[in-house]
Amino acid sequence: MDTLRTVVPPLPVFIKGAKGIFRKGKTHFRRKFHIFDILFVTKGALYMKEEEKTAVVKEGEYLILAPYKEHSGQAPCEEDTEFFWIHFILPSSYELVEEGELDWSHIVKRKNTYTESDLYELYLPRFGKFTQKEQAEAMFWKLIQVNDTNDPGEKMKQQTHFFDIIIHIQKNALELPTSAQKIASLSIQFIEEHYSDPAFRVKEIAQELLYHPDYVSRTLKSTIGMTPVQYLNDYRLSKAKKLLQEDNKDLQTISKETGFSDVSYFSRVFRKKEGMTPGQYRRQVNLTDNNR
Repeated sequence: MDTLRTVVPPLPVFIKGAKGIFRKGKTHFRRKFHIFDILFVTKGALYMKEEEKTAVVKEGEYLILAPYKEHSGQAPCEEDTEFFWIHFILPSSYELVEEGELDWSHIVKRKNTYTESDLYELYLPRFGKFTQKEQAEAMFWKLIQVNDTNDPGEKMKQQTHFFDIIIHIQKNALELPTSAQKIASLSIQFIEEHYSDPAFRVKEIAQELLYHPDYVSRTLKSTIGMTPVQYLNDYRLSKAKKLLQEDNKDLQTISKETGFSDVSYFSRVFRKKEGMTPGQYRRQVNLTDNNR
């Protein structure tokens, strides 16, 4: 089965969901929808067909059926089968693509600035198995339990519960080897300990961890979607923003304390990320505080 690819935001929108039971001998009915349909089997197996493709969805596995494709049961259930179903739509355009191995470097398309949001490319394998079935089942239950409430506020939370499931499906498909996660974690720790040193260079991470710089860079990018240099600048800017909000230090001092070589370079990097200069950012923060 292929992979569903789309850009977020805007986010996928939950329509309706519930728990279903097919008794032994029952076959899934034939239909063609204009929406997506997730089937997550918690007991037994569903024997499904979408156009000419067939799939046996066993306990702990899920299948995402695509809009405008006829789907039906290819065979009756061989035992009583329990499953969750969820209907949803995508406000963004999407593709059904054949993809190889994925990592977070494919996902993060744009980091946020002061004027633009983060942008991600969502990859959802349309057939898969949850590595932690009990955790996935709890998330589906949390979603459908809101069906019976008349509280509008709780109903609105269903969209959040649904997106938690979508992210869980994507993370389930992007599980990385423990060694890669460990190297990325150590790289991040090293950067956060040395960010304030203007002479700090990313190659020092590789020397510390005894790995080739290219390998360290690929590992961090596949884990968090950023190279070491990108993460270093991002972390330095987060520290600079905190100082601009809380202290009255001049820009020269702030740039030095956060590891930037000079104030002009600091201002250029800050403006590129936030859409305004450090001075403008400080004035806007002060204005907001005074108007509270």
